[in-house]
Amino acid sequence: KSGESEQAKDKVILATVKGDIHDIGKNIVKVLLENYSFDVIDLGKDVPPETVVEEAVSRHVPLVGLSALMTTTVPSMEETIAQLRKSAPWVKVMVGGAVLTEDYARTIGADRYCKDAMASVNYAEEVIGG
Repeated sequence: KSGESEQAKDKVILATVKGDIHDIGKNIVKVLLENYSFDVIDLGKDVPPETVVEEAVSRHVPLVGLSALMTTTVPSMEETIAQLRKSAPWVKVMVGGAVLTEDYARTIGADRYCKDAMASVNYAEEVIGG
């Protein structure tokens, strides 16, 4: 590297969905995205759908990443995606977590299932550009 800082890319919102307090995966995704110069807005864990939507609309972000580790919190992820589709239809949604599969992610309306943190970076690059 030249030592010069790269210009930050567009903002990405990350959140662990309502009811879930497991945020290690989200935190790893955050670090990787930041290393690739994305401006990450980390809403934390146990985040209600309304909070995610509010932030996505007010900051007009192009991409939201949602995480869930427990099967009991996947309905909250689905609700968050549904609310985003209604209030922020331009937003792409990537999802990840131990309980998710590509098929299930598609069923709940996600744009992309990311099996690991690097897949999240690759999708962010695809959506936002490099």
